Amino acid sequence: MKPLNQNSLKIRLFFTISLLILFSCRVTLLPEYNAEISKNIEKTAKQVDKFFLMMYETTSAENNGRSYDKFAGQYVEIEVEINSLLNQNKIKPLNGNSTRICEITLELWQKYKEEHKTDNTLSNGLIRLNRQTFADLFFAMQVAEEGKKLVTKPPQ
Repeated sequence: MKPLNQNSLKIRLFFTISLLILFSCRVTLLPEYNAEISKNIEKTAKQVDKFFLMMYETTSAENNGRSYDKFAGQYVEIEVEINSLLNQNKIKPLNGNSTRICEITLELWQKYKEEHKTDNTLSNGLIRLNRQTFADLFFAMQVAEEGKKLVTKPPQ
């Protein structure tokens, strides 16, 4: 076996360090924070919360007090806002996670709207459950957007 010379040792050391650096680094590309989207998320979340609270507090399932036709206009207004959030997120590059949260929110909104239309009423329990579901979804949207701010401007 031939002894290692100084140059061969340096080359192997350089190669080993280069491999360690190469495999220990990872680049993750994230979309930028958008204050307008954050405001729109908050506005839509408030609108949805008010919708369910007003239905819960001011109506009852008896005597068609919660019939779908009394809320159809509000369902449409909120669906337009959720669609807007979805479109704002779709056009941002590298924004797949936030877009997916919006898609899930829209799908559930449409599903719950159709259930209300079919049953022509909502129980107190369903109102509370729907309200909490959307509160969680909007919270996830807001956390995702705020997380982008932390990446671009980390706390010091």
